[in-house]
Amino acid sequence: MRRSGSVAAVDVTPDDSARRETLEQWADKQQALAPRTRRARLQRWLRLEQRRLVSRLERGSQRADRLLERLGDRLFDRRLDTAPQVYLHDFARDDRTPYVPSAWHLLPRALRQVGVSELGTFVEFGCGKGRVVHQAPRRRFRRVIGVEVSPELAAVARAGLAARRDRHRCENVEIVVEDVTQWRVPDDLTIGYFFRPFGDDTLAPVLRSIVESMDRKPRPVRLIYVWPTDRTRSMIGATDRLRIVKEQSSSLTNPWAPPIIILESH
Repeated sequence: MRRSGSVAAVDVTPDDSARRETLEQWADKQQALAPRTRRARLQRWLRLEQRRLVSRLERGSQRADRLLERLGDRLFDRRLDTAPQVYLHDFARDDRTPYVPSAWHLLPRALRQVGVSELGTFVEFGCGKGRVVHQAPRRRFRRVIGVEVSPELAAVARAGLAARRDRHRCENVEIVVEDVTQWRVPDDLTIGYFFRPFGDDTLAPVLRSIVESMDRKPRPVRLIYVWPTDRTRSMIGATDRLRIVKEQSSSLTNPWAPPIIILESH
């Protein structure tokens, strides 16, 4: 720096000019990006608020589901004893699952889509304590079969059927105690029901048995499957004999609940 009289003069080097030019370019860029940055912050805030809202709705729907299920148990489970969940250690092998009862609304909603015929045979694979096997014969099926590997659960199912037989329109109701992988699917099965009673490894031979029964006696067959996995869907599609025709939430109040898929033969 040098002085000329009382006025100070500043030498501007090339480096100073380059830095000033760089700073000006940076400032221009930040000014141009400001609206985009504000928009990005707003979008992030909206996504967070959406997730919070969905989470609150899901929690509220889950509470409503539990309330509806308790109310349903009080209204419909008398003399049936199907409500309590059961874990049987003797059958905790392979990919078998603990007993969990279907919600009371699942079968009626699904049957509205599938339809009921007086010539039809309804089979539940893994019937547990028989809640669905009790609901099905209240419709005009020709016969209803529940297949269960546990003698203890099958005994509860039989006792419930005997206690409520006066409410059944279908008189031919049977509980079969057998491993579903060894059980021969009857050639008159028209509707099969699965409330994810076992995993996909057990499902594979059951699907083969269903297809074999369709080959022996060609006929329309429909399946109701609650809570399928991606692998379940792939396995069903791989049979090349069944296709998904309807999908709906398994909850009356929660659209994000695991789905029910309805399949039909083709």
